[in-house]
Amino acid sequence: MDRETIQGQPRRLTPEEREIRNKKIKRKKRIRLAIVITGFALVISLIVCPVVLFALFRVNSFAVEGISPYSKEEIINACGIEKGKSLIFVDIDEAKAAIEKNLPYTDEVVIKRKLPDTLVIRYGETSKSYAVQASGAYALTDSKLKVLELMSDVPEGITLIKGVVPVKAEVGTVMSFIAEKEDKKEDEQVSDRTLDIVLRVLSAIPEEETVNINMIDFSSNNNIYLIYRERVVMRFGESTDIEPRIDLAFRSLAVEIGIDPSVTGIMTSTIPKEASFNPHDPDDIKELVLYNGGEWEEPEIPSMDETQPAETEENEEE
Repeated sequence: MDRETIQGQPRRLTPEEREIRNKKIKRKKRIRLAIVITGFALVISLIVCPVVLFALFRVNSFAVEGISPYSKEEIINACGIEKGKSLIFVDIDEAKAAIEKNLPYTDEVVIKRKLPDTLVIRYGETSKSYAVQASGAYALTDSKLKVLELMSDVPEGITLIKGVVPVKAEVGTVMSFIAEKEDKKEDEQVSDRTLDIVLRVLSAIPEEETVNINMIDFSSNNNIYLIYRERVVMRFGESTDIEPRIDLAFRSLAVEIGIDPSVTGIMTSTIPKEASFNPHDPDDIKELVLYNGGEWEEPEIPSMDETQPAETEENEEE
């Protein structure tokens, strides 16, 4: 019966109250039904959609755009994606990494899907600028220290990087100066401090000046220097905040060269916002002597006795 309890006594519901109660019950039933239908539809879509996408959108062609020493066929083969594979589910990041590793002179590879059946591959070209000694050979790298090839000697026009020893110098990858941890977690990031310092120095050097640099020495973290055109040594001091000092040193050197194109000497920029140039003969500059294979002898410092003026006979008589 339609009754409610009021102060312990049952009461019969009025027609209006029964109608309101019935509407609430029907509303709850509709909500439950909607939830069931939505859940069922979601399950069906999760099953059907991937099947439809896999069946309809397959790789049927490649659009290859870029400049490099490799042919379009080599680019397509290196990506590892074959025709007939699902365009939706191909691993874009893996394909990009495969191209840059297997074809080391490629750079800034970008891969995009173009529905319904095309994979677009765009890429640039990198070039060798630096050489780092690694395991009895020289690893030739670009400005990002990506290893492009290994050679027994440093080619003409390539800048030698000294004072760093890579742990890993594999062609097609950026060289590393730290050993990988065996117990490293999957998402753990390990900082390569040496790599960071070298990259910061290389990025601060004006691109047009790279061909004029013979060697960069990182042997001492407090005394980083480079040799410019075999006649100028540029000293930058420690690695902390080194970028603006490098920029200032090159701008100051440009002024000196503008005055005397054959100038030789030492450009020093070890203090923020300060750079000074001291002309010297190349034979009087330690770094240049050692770079050219010579032996450097530290100049003798006069003793105190030698710096005192000699006593004359007149002084003795006095």
